[in-house]
Amino acid sequence: FFSSLNVDTSNGNIIIMGGDVRNPDAGFGIETVLEYDVKTEIVRRHPKGDMKYARWYGTSVNLPNGDIFVVGGRDDEKRGSPIPEIYSPDTGFRQLKGASIPIIAKETTKNHWWYPHTYVNSHGDLIVIMPRKDNADIYRVDVDGDGAVTRIGRKPFEAHVRSPSIMFRTDQLAFLDDKGALWVADISNSNSVSWEKKNSLGHGRTNGSMALLPDGRVVMVGGARTTDDAGSNLGMAEKSLHYWDPGKNKLVRGDKENNARLYHSSALILPDTSVVSAGGGAPGPVKNRNGQLFHPDYFYDTKQQKVDRSKITESPRNIRSGDSFFVFVDDTSRIVKVTATKSGSSSHTRNCDTRWLNLPFDIVDDTTLRVTAENRNIMIGGLWMLNLIDIHGVPSEAVLMGVDMAAI
Repeated sequence: FFSSLNVDTSNGNIIIMGGDVRNPDAGFGIETVLEYDVKTEIVRRHPKGDMKYARWYGTSVNLPNGDIFVVGGRDDEKRGSPIPEIYSPDTGFRQLKGASIPIIAKETTKNHWWYPHTYVNSHGDLIVIMPRKDNADIYRVDVDGDGAVTRIGRKPFEAHVRSPSIMFRTDQLAFLDDKGALWVADISNSNSVSWEKKNSLGHGRTNGSMALLPDGRVVMVGGARTTDDAGSNLGMAEKSLHYWDPGKNKLVRGDKENNARLYHSSALILPDTSVVSAGGGAPGPVKNRNGQLFHPDYFYDTKQQKVDRSKITESPRNIRSGDSFFVFVDDTSRIVKVTATKSGSSSHTRNCDTRWLNLPFDIVDDTTLRVTAENRNIMIGGLWMLNLIDIHGVPSEAVLMGVDMAAI
């Protein structure tokens, strides 16, 4: 339970790292690594073996070279695991003993280990932002050899460990603090992170989630307007969706959910561009084994009639980062953007592995676009959704595309 997972780009399977086994009680980390075979739909022990350290509530992200970085989590003695690890498809797991996260090592019983906010910037460097309100240090982690860690700053606001974050643009991260202020972190400089308070919801969204719409907006779902009861206060549940347009810095309140989505809730964008808000509970206060589907405003015109959408008629299943490729569509004259969103992995308010890109493209003829993928530090290997955006801001349905990975 409560492991971290990623796509193993070498074979397209899902690698599942750590978690716990609910025995003798919840929260005792394990080092077990499993593999889900996407073709046979079988889960098995990973052939490359387990991690070196037990981890419950750890963070993992794909790296530009195809490796996977794992950090944080709690061990089998309920202490933070300070030493990160690297998974390589060729050699399995190795320890980064030179990159022990200082605040986790210093205060092992405090939950600095709780899903550290971990992102790869456009230089391919790892930026790790600690989740607690106190001692919320920021580190750059070097994964070469035994690794190295450098403190490069501190988060300038208070946010519960259960507050969300997401990379909404290259090198740009969105965070919510406990009062509902929307902060943007610029991680383009690997030696220093700059912060700007951009907007405000008027209240926090503890246990809420963020997801990336194909038009580049950020949708926020679930959570509680308070940190009381660690964001599991049913009477303070935030049921309205919020949509934030980073380009215009415009924040709009959307539809309401039928159910509270608190601890263990999640958000997901489907290939048809609708939003799924699901889960919440275990331990409570309610256990929602259900989800709700939302259709953002781009589905309808001013008369609330469904709009016509551009169509991708043919596209490659796999591409290499940095390469150009052809996309065939119904009508190129309507297209103003081609966007790509990495599938990521959403858990406990975090989705550190997703990212949104506005890809360069040229019109070849009435039905053909030539699209250029970003370099591997920006368009990191994995499964991506490719969308067209038309002159009215309406996205097409997505096609799935593997980048720098095994054939899908």
